[in-house]
Parts: sequence; structure tokens; C-alpha cells
Amino acid sequence: MKLIIQSDDYGITEAVACGIIKGIKEGVIKCTGMFTNMPSSKKAAEMIKECPDVCLGIDLNLVAGKPCADPSKVPSLIKENGYFYSSRERRAMDEKCENHDHLSAHLDEVMIEAEAQIEKFIELNGKLPEYLHGHAYSSPTVFKMQDAMMEKYGVGTSRGFMECNHIDRGSNSWYTVPFGIEDQMKTDTKDFIIHDKMGILNSEYGAIISHCGYVDAPLFDVSSFTIIRTKDLAAMLSDEVKQWIKDNQIELITYRDLPNHPLKK
Repeated sequence: MKLIIQSDDYGITEAVACGIIKGIKEGVIKCTGMFTNMPSSKKAAEMIKECPDVCLGIDLNLVAGKPCADPSKVPSLIKENGYFYSSRERRAMDEKCENHDHLSAHLDEVMIEAEAQIEKFIELNGKLPEYLHGHAYSSPTVFKMQDAMMEKYGVGTSRGFMECNHIDRGSNSWYTVPFGIEDQMKTDTKDFIIHDKMGILNSEYGAIISHCGYVDAPLFDVSSFTIIRTKDLAAMLSDEVKQWIKDNQIELITYRDLPNHPLKK
């Protein structure tokens, strides 16, 4: 089979970025999506230059940190303190909306912020992202934004790549909701992969979406995924996962290696 191994949230904090860099250089991570609205984004862009072969996308983020756009242009996305509503807060707000085609995050503002984040990516990296990926919060509004950004920039979404290439992400994941620290401590990412608990080995194309990284204090302010990042990273660096790839004759690929592009369906 052909397998994409992706680690999301590159640059959400400096420690997470450092962990993903290690997973690219010494492990099996082939794709990562970058945050462009975080204090650590500039340093993350500098570090990723050490990994020219990685497939570098963007994690379009509406729920962590502050916006890239002028806050006055995206009032439905942010709280009085200038920070985004968290994914949990956003979902709670959406549940109160009677019309699910018009949720709490206004489409025009979501488009403004997404474009600002992509333009920041180009400024930081000198190139377009190789794919667009949504972070932590999905809704019809977010999907409309992703499709619009795909058309505007000619860059495929991870969702589109997976759909048009029939990529199997498996029937379940090692992440749970809610995912408290005690549960994260008990989770064994490596065991989940090498025993194929996702059930992807018989597929032509598969994907493992992880959240690797080290942990620093700022991470606790922007994500509920904390300790699990160290577990994911350990798995992607492990001899056992590398041997599992070899034993099952798995070819590691990226989005650029896929035959079908979402814009050419």
C-alpha cells in the first residue's frame, strides 16, 4: 500500500515545531501543516527550511491564538480579549444556531481570515502551501471556505485529496473526545499503528494523521492535545513502526505523489 503519514499543528508552539522537525528528520513524518498566526510561526518557518523534502501545507486555524486579519474585520471569530473562540466554545455557539447553513462564524469573516493566514504562509515561506487542512473545528461554513481557498490559490485541500483518491483513514482513531491528560497518558500510539487498529493495511492508499511534538507551557493555552503529542512523536520515531512499514511493504508518500487532484475531478 501507499501511505501518507502526516503530523498536524506545525508551529502551534515552538516545542511542537521542534518535535515535528525531529519526526521528519529521524522518523516517518512526510507531511505537516503549518500554523501562521502564532508567535512561534516565524521561527517555525525558519526551522522547516532544514527539511526541504517535507510536504508542507497550512493548517487553517479559527480556534487558537489571535487572527492574522485585522480584528475589526473578523468580529464573529474573536472574543473581547482578541483571541479566537476555542473549538469547544465555537461548537457550543453553533448548537444554538437555528439555521445550520449560517452558523456562529460568519462566512465572509472566515474567508477574510483564511486568506490572511495563507498570505502570511507565503510571506514566511516564499511559496504556496502544498495542501490546505482545517484545524480542530469543522462546519459547512469552514468547508465552503476551504473550497473557495482551493479555487483561489489552486491548492488542494487534504479533505479533497482524500476523497478523490479514496484514501483510507480507518474506521477509528486513538484520539477520544473528550481527551483528558490521564487518557492521553494511557494511550499507546505505537501499539495502535503496528497492530493496524485503524484497519488500513488492505487499502491501496491510506493515511495516518498524527499530532507529534514536544510540550511547552504555551501549548496548554491553545490545545487540549498535550501529552499525546509526545506519544505520537515516540511512535513516529520508533524502530517498531519503521519495521512495520518495512514488513508490510508500505511506500511512504505525500499529497504531491497522488494521481488525482481535487481541482481536476
